Amino acid sequence: MVRQVGAVLVVVMALGGCATEKTSSEQLARVAKDWSLSIRASQVIPVYPLTEDVQPGDVFLVQTPVEEQVKIYMDKGFLPLENLLTRLPVTGYAELYRGWPRVGDGEAAPPRQWQFPNPDATEPDFSRAPLAAFPTYKFSVSRSSGLSVAIPVQSVPVGLNLLDSASANGTITLKDAYTYAVPARKTYDAILSWSRANIGYLEQFEPAAATQDGKSTTKAFYLRVINRVYLVKTVDVSLFSNRGFGASGSAGVPQPVQLLNIANASDAANQFDAINQILAKASSPVGAGNAAAAGSVGEAPAPVAVGGSVKLAMATSRSVSFVETFHRPLVIGYLASDYAILKGGRLATPVPTLNTLEGHPVPASRAIAYQGCDANCLQIRGWLKAPGTKAKLEDWLQAQGGAISISDLETGDHADLRQRVVKELIEGSN
Repeated sequence: MVRQVGAVLVVVMALGGCATEKTSSEQLARVAKDWSLSIRASQVIPVYPLTEDVQPGDVFLVQTPVEEQVKIYMDKGFLPLENLLTRLPVTGYAELYRGWPRVGDGEAAPPRQWQFPNPDATEPDFSRAPLAAFPTYKFSVSRSSGLSVAIPVQSVPVGLNLLDSASANGTITLKDAYTYAVPARKTYDAILSWSRANIGYLEQFEPAAATQDGKSTTKAFYLRVINRVYLVKTVDVSLFSNRGFGASGSAGVPQPVQLLNIANASDAANQFDAINQILAKASSPVGAGNAAAAGSVGEAPAPVAVGGSVKLAMATSRSVSFVETFHRPLVIGYLASDYAILKGGRLATPVPTLNTLEGHPVPASRAIAYQGCDANCLQIRGWLKAPGTKAKLEDWLQAQGGAISISDLETGDHADLRQRVVKELIEGSN
């Protein structure tokens, strides 16, 4: 499946263009938006820039009103991940991925066992991670404005420069994609427990009256809790030239027919090796200083390294294809739930973030029931510190219908149930 995404991507290598700072800023923002639109097309909230360190259980404090969030999301194509408050010690992987090798809770929780499979490992091993798949995305690219790379893959400007073309059409294919998650119910229990222990901190973010554009309004804050992430390790980029740029813009690279024509089989391997040597050295710490070491293809400007390695896979006089591989898979998007912070630091019932941003119907938000920790709650918490008691209580709750979590039992509107736990499980076992 192929999707036509957004407006034109405007990407070019740093060729000393004359664009003003304002124009460059606007174009960089547009590139970010168009990249994010391609991810949004797959019903995933984009992460920009790509990062490895986002995972289920991450809690962000969102200080932007929902209406403004929607506007930012539509304008930029992504939401900036604001203040990271905490990383919840979520459980539930063992239950969700029952039977999957080396997936569990605690020390066995993803993604560490894939990122660092053993203490001596230098390479990640995501072979046991759940797979994901994304469509191929079409885009257009132009070097007419002269600005630096903003799309989070460097193959695009490199390919445009090698083609010696003013513009091109292309495709991006996200390969070696993975995903993992914990059930939303588990993150709900975890954030509820955390919020109750930090209610004094959350009180400072309760709704407050504010004035905007002369109108009275209410400023609200949210906790965004991530429960699923999507990662990609390999990106395939193909570019198809529209028209030549001219010798003056080739930056010392021979014309495309000379450089990329693989009809001459005796020369093709040498040309490919030379180009890939330049790309490898440009992506290394010494970078641009050694970019011309390969010599046989001229002093090509070094691409901007963004954490991945680029390799030329195929070329003709009017097209190039690259394979870009990150050292470890990077998070490109996520799914999450938003919890509004109410008066007194209490949380409202969760709303799926994507539903809000895309304008889908969402259930009416209401305060999560919280009765405080009474005498029976305190007794239950003390009892739960003993080994094996948590599993025993979970089994007991399951026998009652399984609709209540331990955190809800402790402080929710379940006084009668707490009394039964104390009588049947705690006192009854003495």
